[in-house]
Amino acid sequence: MPASSPWGTLLERARSLPDRSDRLLEAPGGSTLNYSGILASASGKQVCDLNIEHCTLVDVFQGCLVPDATVSVAYGRIVGINDGLLAHQSVDAQGYYLAPAFMDAHVHIESSLLSPAEYARIVVPRGTTAVAADPHEIVNVLGYEGMNYMLRSSEGLPLDVYLTVPSCVPATNFDSSGASLYASDMHQFAREDRVLGLGEVMNFPGLIAGETTLLDKLAIFREARKAIDGHAPALRGRDLSAYIAMGIASDHESTSADEALEKLSKGMYVMIREGSAARDLASLVDIITPRNARRFLLCSDDRHPTDLVREGHIDRMLRLLVASGVDPIDAIRMATLNAAERYGLKTFGAVAPGYQADLVLLRDLKNFEALQVFKDGVPVARDGQMTTPIEERPYPLRDSVNIKWLEASDFHIKAQGPKVRVIEAREGSLITGNLIMDTPMGPDGLCYSDTARDLLRIYVIERHRGTGNMGRGFIRGLGLKRGAIASTISHDSHNMIIVGVDDTSIFKAARHLNKIGGGLVATVGDRVIADLPLPIGGLMTNQSASEVNQRLDAFEAFFKSEGLANTQPLMTLSFMALPVIPHLKLTDRGLVDVDRFAMTDLFIN
Repeated sequence: MPASSPWGTLLERARSLPDRSDRLLEAPGGSTLNYSGILASASGKQVCDLNIEHCTLVDVFQGCLVPDATVSVAYGRIVGINDGLLAHQSVDAQGYYLAPAFMDAHVHIESSLLSPAEYARIVVPRGTTAVAADPHEIVNVLGYEGMNYMLRSSEGLPLDVYLTVPSCVPATNFDSSGASLYASDMHQFAREDRVLGLGEVMNFPGLIAGETTLLDKLAIFREARKAIDGHAPALRGRDLSAYIAMGIASDHESTSADEALEKLSKGMYVMIREGSAARDLASLVDIITPRNARRFLLCSDDRHPTDLVREGHIDRMLRLLVASGVDPIDAIRMATLNAAERYGLKTFGAVAPGYQADLVLLRDLKNFEALQVFKDGVPVARDGQMTTPIEERPYPLRDSVNIKWLEASDFHIKAQGPKVRVIEAREGSLITGNLIMDTPMGPDGLCYSDTARDLLRIYVIERHRGTGNMGRGFIRGLGLKRGAIASTISHDSHNMIIVGVDDTSIFKAARHLNKIGGGLVATVGDRVIADLPLPIGGLMTNQSASEVNQRLDAFEAFFKSEGLANTQPLMTLSFMALPVIPHLKLTDRGLVDVDRFAMTDLFIN
């Protein structure tokens, strides 16, 4: 798609705009805006920076398309639409669709395994220029230090990385995290311009029970008039009402139509999640109507880099929605204006005067292919590739893997009953089954994996303080026939988690993760089949997405050769220690019956 002027000229000009006014006012994001210059440009007294001409404008306010429109931009803001303004540079959109750029309403960047800068390189060319990120993962590992890392390493990107302060560090008392974040620690972050509010409140039993420490955290953000995000899987009726009454206005855990409809009717925004392991769009799309579409948001929550590169980000969700019959403009609103309004971002999410010139030029409203992406009126991506450089912002962090010295015998499980509780991993869902099966006992009285029944041993090892805590259990639904897979990504405390068939493979996996300072590994016997070091908190790396995906491809090749039943074993494994998602989970302290919110025995007599 041709432009009438070189992109480099516009980019250089945008980076070195002269101060054409002495009146600079602070913008919501903490930067300064030249409102006098904006006024002069909008009124035609001053030439604008950019005109995007001959576009089909997506009007999210009226819910219509405006053909052959001209959008004028100055000082990073939209200053006119079809107002006959002159500009130094122009782009001929050739009739393509100009929409507001997209926003991911809830994401854990850490789940991409990438640094914030590298994450931006992947999602911005697909039309995303803003995310509401909950750094819950790295804060559970590194605490205050982790929160500062996410704030500072995400500055100055062509992606607005807004943050919410993690509400549950640790998430529960059932496992051991690397840090604690109390209400007294949150005041500083609540004052940050890029902090939107309090992150997902996962401890809904504690909230409903009136735990003072949790209520204090909510009070800080209510007083600051900032958002409070929810996390309430299967919460219904009176308990849901009590949860919402505390100021929690959004939730991304709805997995059924009935659940989502109740949350909608009680005033919540419902975030439709399409991650790597949890994919809820198909279950919820049929309840979207023109009457309620303004109460839905789109989010990825946890998404691996392979899926981001191969399938897409918010653009993929838009394709799925429209293919399922949702009106394209309603779908775009869910990815733009709805999210902006939920978080109080008054100048994001629309193509209108005064709004940020965060724009995406789309080939059509079916496939949502991003031809060009503009950040604050500057072209930053074209045809799926960044056109401006992104610089990493180094931020020193301490080592995060500290496990007690392990012996092979530490992994023995002595049979203590004829029946055993088993975690049932389910494809495409974070919710696990709670099975009771015959104990896989050998003649020596020890328990072994039974691949004929897809019954594997699973371990969670505390890795933050070297306490030696180890949870032992069994899992079904992965389909591993030999070897072991292990990770230091295990929501939410991110202890070391291992599932395997034999002692040698399991022991090798644990030792190798300790050696590389955290990450992912697959072993068969004493051999390492694939690995991915993740030195940033045992969660992320500064490597490029292509390098990360090459290593992940080695895992995928191994999984395919082994015929695994689960298509996302690494992502699925990472949620098997999360004791706030029903029904049965394993932590470093043992099995958790999430329905009863209590520890439970592995064996049944």
